[in-house]
Amino acid sequence: MDVSQMRIFQNLLYTICLFVALAWIGGCAGLPQYIPAEPPKLTSVEQDRVGAAVEGKLLQMLGGPYYDKVLVNDLNRIVRSGQPLKASVADQSTPALYPLPGGRVIMTRGLLAEVQSQPELEAFLAHAARLSNRIYEDRVARNMVKATEEVLSAASALYDPDSEEIQLARLFKQARCERDCLTSIRLSASQTGNPASAGLPESVKRLSALQPGYEMLAVAQDFEKIDNQSEAIATYLQAAAATPDEPRILGSLGLAYLRIGELQSARLHLQKAVELQPDYYRTQMGLGYLYLQTGKYGQANQALAASVRLLPVTENLFLLAEAREKSGDIKGAMLLYRFVAESDRSSKLGRTAASRLAQSTIVQ
Repeated sequence: MDVSQMRIFQNLLYTICLFVALAWIGGCAGLPQYIPAEPPKLTSVEQDRVGAAVEGKLLQMLGGPYYDKVLVNDLNRIVRSGQPLKASVADQSTPALYPLPGGRVIMTRGLLAEVQSQPELEAFLAHAARLSNRIYEDRVARNMVKATEEVLSAASALYDPDSEEIQLARLFKQARCERDCLTSIRLSASQTGNPASAGLPESVKRLSALQPGYEMLAVAQDFEKIDNQSEAIATYLQAAAATPDEPRILGSLGLAYLRIGELQSARLHLQKAVELQPDYYRTQMGLGYLYLQTGKYGQANQALAASVRLLPVTENLFLLAEAREKSGDIKGAMLLYRFVAESDRSSKLGRTAASRLAQSTIVQ
């Protein structure tokens, strides 16, 4: 074999090895879905439709929309003219912002609690606008293009925990701006020479005062992870005393009481949390489960149906199926059991749902 033949052979071998390696990595990590694709050609109206559809689901994944409507209005007033942007706030402590199509952005409560100046807040909003405008300009991942096309072409599936909207919300959740991204924006804003907090709305300023309560919330959640329920509840109570009427803290306290069977205390805190923040699937689900446990099936159906509308997951679908079954709506219950069984076959809930389907006399 001469030198030229050897080089051809080596190049061929390298290509084969590279192809095999990529196939192996892709098979292990699911990388084929991230293969770049040409961006979809969307009108501004279509981008707005996608952004609106994704925003609601992603807010649920991030802790629900923060209950302070004044805060949201203040943010949207700050957005500079010429930068069309619609801001919403997620009730989450981790600092991050999530740009979405159609000039939309989700900012977390934790990010806003750290804002020190009006220039810094304006810099975050301006950066979010730039990111939103660029979402479909460059080459994007194939799975994002596919999910976008399906959101535009398909009707929303109320009971599907893996609907196109939810799939796309998960993808945009991964594309958040945090850590280094946020630091670079802060550094840029600090160069304006106006670090004072003058001009910041009071609704933004107050969030920093809530931080000690949310730090205690995190400690309480750590206690729950190691199954130390007494310390968890004691710490939740301290957090609720430090930051009264914060639905995230009240809801967590109510769910903790629910886990140990103290239904009266659970009801008081969950009802207050839902009153303050009615549009969060998790507290609606907790309240619905409590009603189910106490035989209030009509109220259970109402709360659990609200939870499913906000974000269908196997847990609230299964509980809603139980509520309908106990209310005498066997056909409606079997429909929901089928969704649970098909979407999560290997879990305990999936197996239980499949068993109840098999035992039902209702023709499927």
